[in-house]
Amino acid sequence: RAELGNTRAGAVVVSRAVADDLKRGLISNDPYQTYAELSVLFDMKGIPFAGCVHVTAVIDSSAVIADNVSIGPGAVIGPDTLVGAGSVIGPNVTVYPKTHIGCDCLIGASTVIGYDGFGFAKSECGWIKIRQLGGVVIGDDVEIGAGCTIDRGALDDTVIGDGVKLDNQVHVAHGCYIGARTAIAGYVALAGGTVIGSDVTVGGMTGFTGHLSVCDKVHIGANALVTQSITVPGSYLGGSGGVMKAKDWRKNAVRFRQLDVIVRRLNTLEKHLDTEKSKDL
Repeated sequence: RAELGNTRAGAVVVSRAVADDLKRGLISNDPYQTYAELSVLFDMKGIPFAGCVHVTAVIDSSAVIADNVSIGPGAVIGPDTLVGAGSVIGPNVTVYPKTHIGCDCLIGASTVIGYDGFGFAKSECGWIKIRQLGGVVIGDDVEIGAGCTIDRGALDDTVIGDGVKLDNQVHVAHGCYIGARTAIAGYVALAGGTVIGSDVTVGGMTGFTGHLSVCDKVHIGANALVTQSITVPGSYLGGSGGVMKAKDWRKNAVRFRQLDVIVRRLNTLEKHLDTEKSKDL
């Protein structure tokens, strides 16, 4: 704030609280949201293959490609697939059969959608592959980063709701469900059957052990391991021992740093008690 009066910027997006410190500024109730909306005006790179299908893309004759779809070089669009209007399929993306992608989606380079989920049954002779019979359904206005993997369902479809945002290198296993407007940071992995509600945010490198659910409006911090369902909205943190309410985790983190001191005090107390007992004898 101290530097606002000396800035040489043509304009600055600020809240009303600091508007008086500026000569030229855009006043917003939510400066960060306004910045996001304005950023499109300065995005000069655009989409290099906008509104066209690159000559090296491979598209099955049964695929349905809507109007104004962009498909990048080396992309493969398999049979029985659908890509909604205005969507962008990046370079080297692979879309396997029985995948439906909604309108105005952005699929980053080298992402794989609809490959088989990880399902095998153990037998005396080895592993028997469980055929993955479901598909993938992706809603409208979804952005999936580069290098993500979205598996097809074993029986039911894997579903990604409207407005979901996935960072680079996110893995969504078979039969998962991600609710509308949920945002998931990079290196997150969802094991099979995980159900994530709407308006959820997940920090990077978090894992879900599968066949559990997370209710709407939950935030899970980075590097957590979710091993059981979360049924109450709020902020959660954790590690390999599972997640808990953020305030409880912070308290425990402080106590953990004091663990050696606490053990030493406990040992001293036990020795003192043993000494007192010996005197009584």
